[in-house]
Amino acid sequence: MNSIRALAFIALLFPAAAQTVLEPDAPGCVDSRVVSKLQFCRIDNCEKKDSDHRDIPVREDEKGEAIVSAVDGDSRSLMYECSVSVSPSDVVRQSAAALRAAGFDVPYQFVDKEGTLTAHKGDTWISLEAASRFYTLVEMKATSELESATDAVAMAEAVERYGHVPAYGVQFLSGRADLTPESAVALREIVAMMEDNSDWRVRVVGHTDNLGAKDANMTLSMRRATTVVNWLALHGVKRARLEVAGAGDSEPVAPNDSEANRAKNRRIEIVKLPTPTQ
Repeated sequence: MNSIRALAFIALLFPAAAQTVLEPDAPGCVDSRVVSKLQFCRIDNCEKKDSDHRDIPVREDEKGEAIVSAVDGDSRSLMYECSVSVSPSDVVRQSAAALRAAGFDVPYQFVDKEGTLTAHKGDTWISLEAASRFYTLVEMKATSELESATDAVAMAEAVERYGHVPAYGVQFLSGRADLTPESAVALREIVAMMEDNSDWRVRVVGHTDNLGAKDANMTLSMRRATTVVNWLALHGVKRARLEVAGAGDSEPVAPNDSEANRAKNRRIEIVKLPTPTQ
């Protein structure tokens, strides 16, 4: 009994002594230069991935549900293990403060029994998820390759690498599903891409910015995707190789905080479908 009291007394005087004893960082793993590991935590694992794709929460809708943004690029993930005294709230709060001090914008932050945080600066994105006494930090360098893929070969390479490609050259009249005359150039490149890859099936997905009502945006995105599918079918792509979908404003690739960013979100995406099993 006396020994237990003595240990409790030591823990009160020296809180660090009461922390869980953790192993050293995993060999070969280097801590983040943006958000250093928290006190009483260790790097448990790490991973690098080329051509990664992640859906990252960027804000909440009117119901409090997370709205995600698709980010493509090379990523580095760090998985941390902490002592039992470190909570998801601690992880999110301290990481958010460190990121803001480093000049990052933190558009999304959520804490309950688990915690989530998103931050970005320029083309660098940080995603953090915390649960129990573990948390994962993902650093992504968003690629500009997708935006610059405008010819059939570059678009096909992007589809092979990322599974999808935006066709920013396909433009519509404001608030309508009518193609602009200039869109024919980009549409012909999509036809050429499909001819060069005759075994592909794709889904044509329409996206909008967040101006206007959600239901109207969903309808408009579907109508625009349908217009593109009809154009492709009329110009030689078999209709059986094409699916159509509308996502409205639910999948932005940039914050809807400027006209330039909203223009990125107004887009047609070509998504490669899995090859049917024989």
